[in-house]
Amino acid sequence: MEKKEKISQKIARELLAMIERKEIIPGSKLPTEMELAARFGVSRLPVREALSVLRSMGVIYSQQGGGSYVESKVPPSFYHPFEMDSSDAESIYHLFEIRRILEPEAAYLAALRRTPEDLEHLRNVLEWLKDDFIADDKTGQEADFEFHRAIIQAAHNPMMTYMFENLSALHKKILQMTLRQNLGLTRKKQIVYKEHENIFLAIEAEEPELAKVQCLVHLKNVEKKLHLFLHEGE
Repeated sequence: MEKKEKISQKIARELLAMIERKEIIPGSKLPTEMELAARFGVSRLPVREALSVLRSMGVIYSQQGGGSYVESKVPPSFYHPFEMDSSDAESIYHLFEIRRILEPEAAYLAALRRTPEDLEHLRNVLEWLKDDFIADDKTGQEADFEFHRAIIQAAHNPMMTYMFENLSALHKKILQMTLRQNLGLTRKKQIVYKEHENIFLAIEAEEPELAKVQCLVHLKNVEKKLHLFLHEGE
């Protein structure tokens, strides 16, 4: 299932290539959105989206007073797509279609149905994720997976649990690929942690619509970053 690459993804790839070639020096300020739009011959909207993806990846960051800057240290793994055959890529696209249906609804139900025990378990797993992210040599893969599993369990729908567990092997495989990109990137880990914390806080506050939205935001960010690294028959 080959998917056409969006303009913003192509721009994000080219910006990564420019950083790798040292056309944009790590630690330096990026050109403005208007300058980048003129360079790529597009409107500012896809440029803004491309910058948003790179920002969520931890490659660039915004500084108070305006402007985006390249991180001083960008791991070499960011510059090269995952080597993956078409069947694996297709499975990943299919998985995210299911996750977009399943997990936001589970977060919605968890905010309505979670017990004090469910909330305590989620809080403990979130702390586990935080501790792993503080450690330079840990990716947080196991804690990340357990956090999403805990949300499913807090929804108290056995069919949701059954579906999630049957997808667990592929889910873990994707986490292994994506989270290894975060090693040594403190700012990137902070972004990922905050996305998980926002889901937890909405569930804790018994705000189902907000929990659903925060889960969707997290999944969309993961999917955007994953698409950037997949071979898509360019």
